[in-house]
Amino acid sequence: MIIIKSIFPKNENEIELVRFIGRFQYLSNKDVKYFFNDTYYPKRIAKLIRNNILRRYKKYLVLAENGQYFMKIIGQKASQLRYDKKYTDRLKFISHLAALYNKDTKISFTPSFEIKDKTAFTESSRKFIGILNIFGVKYLTYHISEEHTEKYIRAVIFDLQKETNYKNILILVNDIDRINLKDFAFGFNSVIISNDTDEELEKLKYINQVNWPQIIQKLYKNTVHISEYNSCDYTNNKDKYISTFYLLDAEKINRIKVFLQSNERKQADIVCSQEIVNLLGKELPLANYKLINISDFIEKDIKVYG
Repeated sequence: MIIIKSIFPKNENEIELVRFIGRFQYLSNKDVKYFFNDTYYPKRIAKLIRNNILRRYKKYLVLAENGQYFMKIIGQKASQLRYDKKYTDRLKFISHLAALYNKDTKISFTPSFEIKDKTAFTESSRKFIGILNIFGVKYLTYHISEEHTEKYIRAVIFDLQKETNYKNILILVNDIDRINLKDFAFGFNSVIISNDTDEELEKLKYINQVNWPQIIQKLYKNTVHISEYNSCDYTNNKDKYISTFYLLDAEKINRIKVFLQSNERKQADIVCSQEIVNLLGKELPLANYKLINISDFIEKDIKVYG
């Protein structure tokens, strides 16, 4: 009897990888590591390429002919590969973002092309790249790269002025200095502004896992309590009006500014890390800053049960 071995992947990690590429079209060679738990994955990739499941396109992996066929067998739709640079730059960043969070149970990413209503021009022409769900909080996510012009930034602002479905926004940008924070306050719960580096993207995982009560207890003991006002996070309703920052939040900055303008004799305390104090200082120069190593107060081991 002659046994014909299937060329299709059977390993769970390999199948996950091929499915991912079928979904996102491109995967950077540098992002392959997010799909395997061992160091032997280059051999696995070589085999997938040899079997014409995947092929290399410049510095990326894309589906090959047998990979397209594999998608049909497992019932997953695979989009036709796009090559135009303006669109592929966007696709490649979306792919990187999704790959980075691929195995994290506390965060998931849904790309814009799976959300937008393609029959509605006003929806399909919008600039957001997807939805990041971080520990149950959904962030409508935008990316402003070094390729994007001031005109594109204005288009993002116009986009947000029309937004009604989401209350938390995330703006990933190659250089925060390009963003005028006062232009990004619209009345949402939060508008988080973050650099698009891997280091900053890693920090995003823990945006909702900072133990702020423990930090406040360390700094203020039992002299303050959670504020019932949106102008600060903690207060003693007398002379302590405290706001906490893990990352830049344009909405929170604007709320503090309004509070200080209306209460000239009040003092605002801001608790943050050394990394963002200079950026906050430009926006709120009269605030009293208390610096702390926030990474010491992140509860990374919190488990999520589905």
